[in-house]
Order: sequence, then C-alpha cells, then structure tokens
Amino acid sequence: MKKISILPVFFCFIIVLFFYSVVGAEKMDFKTFKLENGAKIKYLYRENIPVVYVSVLISASALDEPKPSVAYLTAHLLTHGTKKRTATQIEDEVDFLAISIEKKITHDYTILTLSTTKRHLKKALDLFFDILLNPVFPEEEIKKEVSRVEKTIKQMEQDPSYIAHKNFLKNLFGQHPYGRAVEGEPEELKNIKRQDIVDFYSKHYKPNNMIFSVVGYIVEEELSELIIKPISTWHGEKSIRNIIPPSFVKRDEPLKIFLKRDDLTQSTIVIGFEGISRGDPDFYALSIMNYILGGGGLTSRLAKQVREERGLAYSIYSTFYPYLFPGAYYIEVKTKNENTKSVIKLIIDELKKMKDKAVTDEELKEAKAFLSGSFPLRIDTMKKICEFLPVIDFYSLGDDYIKKYSEYIEKVTLDDIKRIAKRILNTESYLVVIVGKD
Repeated sequence: MKKISILPVFFCFIIVLFFYSVVGAEKMDFKTFKLENGAKIKYLYRENIPVVYVSVLISASALDEPKPSVAYLTAHLLTHGTKKRTATQIEDEVDFLAISIEKKITHDYTILTLSTTKRHLKKALDLFFDILLNPVFPEEEIKKEVSRVEKTIKQMEQDPSYIAHKNFLKNLFGQHPYGRAVEGEPEELKNIKRQDIVDFYSKHYKPNNMIFSVVGYIVEEELSELIIKPISTWHGEKSIRNIIPPSFVKRDEPLKIFLKRDDLTQSTIVIGFEGISRGDPDFYALSIMNYILGGGGLTSRLAKQVREERGLAYSIYSTFYPYLFPGAYYIEVKTKNENTKSVIKLIIDELKKMKDKAVTDEELKEAKAFLSGSFPLRIDTMKKICEFLPVIDFYSLGDDYIKKYSEYIEKVTLDDIKRIAKRILNTESYLVVIVGKD
C-alpha cells in the first residue's frame, strides 16, 4: 500500500488558519477611548451572541508590592466584600445573575474579567464596578484567603517541576520579583497585614493605571452610559509605577544545583538563562528560533534528538517569558535518574548547534507557517479578545498588532535566527537545576 504523507494536509490546515487570521484581523476594528482621568477603554462590538465581556488590566503586580503575595492577595480579595456588599452577598449575586468574575495576576500586571449575558448587563456592571472601586478587605476574609494561598503553595511544592522552576528563577533573578511565584512564599504570608493590602490598593488601583476592554453585544450608546460614565467619575491622585529591572549575575561557568528527592525515579531538569523583554525587536526572531529548538513539540530539534532518536525522555520543551523587563529562557525535561548527565550534554550540544549552524529553509518555513497559522487561536473567542486587547496596549504593541503579526513573523530571516541564537543561548555559563534521587 502506498504511504500517504500528512505534510500536504498539515500545510493546507496552516494556510486555512492563516486565511482566517487575516480575515479576523481585518474585522478587528475596535475603538479606543481615552478618558480625562487617564483610563483607556478598548471597545469592539460583536452581535453574534447576546453576551458581553469586560476586562480591566491594572498596572499592578509583584513588581510593585512591598512584600511577596500582596499583589496576588489584593486582586483575589476584591470580591470578598465592598462598602455595600459582604463576601456572601457578592457570591450569591454572582450565582443569581449567572455571571463570572475571573482574576489573573502576572508578574507585570493584573487582569479582572467579567462575563455576563446582555439580559443582566446593567446589574452585572453595577457589581463589577462596586468590586473594583469599593473593596474593604475584611480582616476575616484576609485570614481565609491567606490560609487558602498557603495550602495551595504547599501543594505545589510537592511537584518536582515546581521545585525545579522555583529554584531556577530564584537563582536567575535573585531578590527581584521575577524570581518568585506571584502567589508568594508560604513562610512569608504570616508577615502580611491588612494595611499592606489596603495601601497597595490605594496606591496602584487608579484609573490612570487601568486599561479597560469591552467586547460583545453592546452598542456605543450603552457603552457610554453603562461603562464610560461610571469610570469617568472615578478621580484621585495619579499613580506612577516605580519599578526596577532585574540585575543578572555574571558567571564564568555553569551553575549547577541539585535538589535530592529519594522518592523520585526520574530527574526533572531545568536549564536556562536570561531571556528578552516583550518590547525587544528580536521577539519574533526568538519566537521562531524557539519553535525550531524546542517549542514545536515532536517536530523540534530537542524532541527529535532526546526523545525520538534516543528515547531518553517522554517530553522535552523550551520556552521563554518576555516581560516588561528581560525574563527567562529555559528548557525542561524529565528523564530517568541514570540518564541525567547524558541528557544535559545532549541539550547543550543542541544549543551549540543552533548557535553555530544556520537553521534550514524548511525549518524556517514550517515555523513561520505554524506561528502565523496558530495565532488566531489566541483570539478565537470574545473572552480571549477582551483580555488580549489591553495587553496589546500595555506592552505598546500598537493597535494594528493583530493585523501585522503575520507580517512581523514573515520578515524574520535566517540571519536573524543565527543572531538571536548567539545572543541568547548561553552555553558557557548557563544555570541548571536538577530535582532527583542521584
């Protein structure tokens, strides 16, 4: 029987995705409103279903907190009581209206997202703005939330991957906030006082620190009355972020950290080094290089060498985190204890090959096709769009970013890949953390 290649099918799929990405981008004709109090509002009308999403990105994160976990706790405690609603009343109202209010805290910012049907829009917005503008942070609710966070962190600390990443970031970033989880440290939670949270909210939750987005079945007249009007009445002193970039330690040789766990039959390995910021011009070149190296699943070089050809690991991948300041670039792999040294050597060898030898035209073509073709999946729902629009503004990517993303990817050359590989892939003084038995 003749063997049928799946490559033509794959590339047809990518082309279809790319087509829809272009079409979707052309229809992403959102408007931006800038209010006198400094707040911004991104607005996109959608009439396909009677649902409305409202997100607010607040420029407040671990970068701003006086103690670890304060930013995380502040965001989560917003729904635990306001000047006119108790935590129980908020919970009951959320259930009755069948709405949701989600919180996402990153190392750079905090996002709250409201989802509601058009039928309950007015009541949902009244609750959402009450939570955002009038939280009271009851002492008893703080104790409950601190207890919950402490239990969550202790559970995560049983996971070898979490342990490896925690120690990798701590050694890469030192005392900088990028060097710790946004949830904080369990042993330091007891040091947080209610006043820390109140002060953090008062200082950073200001309209000039906020980017709103509204996506869904809401016409501009309703937007003006239900959203722009209440936000416009919010006044107060403007907040200015006083944040500092990380300072990386220069080493002459690799730093190797071993954390012994006798209960493990395999090693969890994290190898990495300093990465780039989101505003770095080489962001797109690094995205493509990373896809080829270890971000492209089973088609990546690392997966082929370590998993497919030698069977030394079930999974291996590389990734990077571009923040306001340079983040981390790392590779993670799990392997049997006895294979630890050989796997590390294979990884370093592949990093050197990426630096010394150019990628092929075929690798570049496939990476571009995948990245451009899969981009629409990041904005394929109204909720994703609603949360994506403020991020574009936050990182100053431009209102035409969605339309131009594929163009930015397509411009990357083989020389760009080689340059960014030499710049980022540190094979001389990398950091490696191993969690295992031997």
